[in-house]
Amino acid sequence: MLPLKAWKLLNRDYGKSVISVILENRQLSPEHLDAFRLSERLHDPFLLNDMAAAVDRILRAIENNESIGVFGDYDVDGIISTVLILKFFEKINYPHVHYFIPNRQRDGYGLKPQGIVDAVNKGINLLITVDNGISAHDAIEQAGDYNIDVIVTDHHLQERELPPAIAVINPNRQDSTYPFQGLCGAGVVYKLFQVLGPKFFSEEAYKAFMLDQLDLVALATIADIAPIRDENYALVKFGLKSLTKTLRPGIVELKRVSGLLGKEVTPVSVGYYLAPRLNAAGRLGDAGLALKLILSSTRDEAQEYASELNQLNSKRQQLQEQYISQAIDTIQCEESEKTFVYIVENEDWDPGIIGIISGKLKDRFYRPVIAFTRDYDGNYVGSGRSIEGFHITEALGRFSDMYLTYGGHQKAAGLTIAPENYPRFKHDFMQYVNSAFDLVDTRPVLTIDSVIHPDQLNESLIKSIQEIGPYGEDNPEPVLMIEKVQVRDIFMLSDGRHIKFVIEKLGTKFECVWWNKGNLKDSLTFGMLLNIAFKPSINLWNGSKKIQLTVEDVQPV
Repeated sequence: MLPLKAWKLLNRDYGKSVISVILENRQLSPEHLDAFRLSERLHDPFLLNDMAAAVDRILRAIENNESIGVFGDYDVDGIISTVLILKFFEKINYPHVHYFIPNRQRDGYGLKPQGIVDAVNKGINLLITVDNGISAHDAIEQAGDYNIDVIVTDHHLQERELPPAIAVINPNRQDSTYPFQGLCGAGVVYKLFQVLGPKFFSEEAYKAFMLDQLDLVALATIADIAPIRDENYALVKFGLKSLTKTLRPGIVELKRVSGLLGKEVTPVSVGYYLAPRLNAAGRLGDAGLALKLILSSTRDEAQEYASELNQLNSKRQQLQEQYISQAIDTIQCEESEKTFVYIVENEDWDPGIIGIISGKLKDRFYRPVIAFTRDYDGNYVGSGRSIEGFHITEALGRFSDMYLTYGGHQKAAGLTIAPENYPRFKHDFMQYVNSAFDLVDTRPVLTIDSVIHPDQLNESLIKSIQEIGPYGEDNPEPVLMIEKVQVRDIFMLSDGRHIKFVIEKLGTKFECVWWNKGNLKDSLTFGMLLNIAFKPSINLWNGSKKIQLTVEDVQPV
């Protein structure tokens, strides 16, 4: 049945500039499009709480030749944040540095007391957390017992009082007045470099070092689905250019196995090709493999790591399809149409993939989803993904007394539950959600920026739209609409998986592609009238340019 989504049109005024409408819809100023220098778009790093204290402690550690530990995480952001810190110390020729990357299955997320034991065994005097630490109260308190100072650099929400670290750098501290809360872990580390760098480098060397790290910061920002606004917009805008041209052997080989060599790197190619391969290490094996790839100094070394990551990613894809099929069978066996939230579980699922399961099911059924499996200790480990308008972490917080750990943000959450609490949690949480929300329309909402005339849609407009990018979280790629077009030629692509068709209005024709909607081929007929929502692009084929519309949805008229 068409349409597949609930349409929300933001502008119906044909007289307004499409570009100005797109900027207004995103609350972006016209200056967003101006040429700028990176440094002019970055906020004062000292606006971050505890920045001065953190820098002073790091300088003292270096002066006294203390042993410094870096505690990271097993996802792309945590791995890259760790790499950035290591690169800085390498650049200043400071050798007394160790890193720790937890194993997802064995260690779980974040700094724990066992991590402090490992630091003690390494003789660490100063421990710096990256992309974690805001909730590591027990571990940081234990660190004090061993006279280990801890600096926390993180971006996750503060759920309780601050941990007893000597410095907590986090734009999402409850007492933070920093003007932008959307930095990822690597972005927070980059802010630390803004203060540390000038203390060790000449002005020219400092600028070169900061520019050299932009490819990694952009990769982490996109992979962590951070908002592409404010500082992140500048970091990603410049960083993607650097990522396209990077000479890092590890990233070059990662691009090679991903089929991206010689191509422009975009947020889409990071999200679909680069990030999943880096994440595969932490999902199914040792995240240190991804770290070693990025740190590789030779092509031969990088080829070996990239090949291994590619194989892990293939295995991840196979398991993912198997798990999703199992989850769908479970959902369809229940009265799922009467519930607003889906909870699925399987003790045999790998903990590293349950987040993907919940995300894919959320997209398919447009419901919040939590997928559970068991960890080494027999506890239920869950990963949730949510839809627009439903704050999953806030909802989970109502039942926090049942969890061993939990945390997250509006659209994603993770939690661990002891076996004896799991049945009660499942019943009470689903009952709460179903009583609190109305299921009148469970279709995803398609936000459309503007309705336009066919004669407005040209190569110049499309290039201007592209300049507003890069697009991503909180700065979505614009969707436009043309009303009352007539369907002409209809073709099937890739053995019927996709639909290609031509639309016409007032003598102007456009070629359209509707990906993964081959099952709707009978819903389109020659000559029918449609309103069509789409993303415009310029298709290059055999040296020729042609405007192509990527269909988001259609409405029969």
